[in-house]
Amino acid sequence: MNVIKMALEIFGYTGIKILAIILEVVNIGLLSGLLYLYIKSYRQIKIGFTVGLILFALMLLLKSFVAIGFIILTNTQIDVSFVTGSVIQVVALIILLKITWDY
Repeated sequence: MNVIKMALEIFGYTGIKILAIILEVVNIGLLSGLLYLYIKSYRQIKIGFTVGLILFALMLLLKSFVAIGFIILTNTQIDVSFVTGSVIQVVALIILLKITWDY
């Protein structure tokens, strides 16, 4: 609970919204990179697993665009847990992109 109060004191609700948008834009960039690699891989070896990866990346891209739209168009307050989930997603996508890039 102290972390939430501290974040609100530092950023305020507007700052948290801006942070959430920035994190979603980073997610979009990472997912675009993954999507590029998956499509490139599919063109080389046409297997169903790669199609699944492409669809998975597309759904996460859709989620990020919808989240940005929700943040911008609604007047509701963004909870710190939303930002925490976005941070975790950024870290997970960085790991996935690194692994995918290396192979």
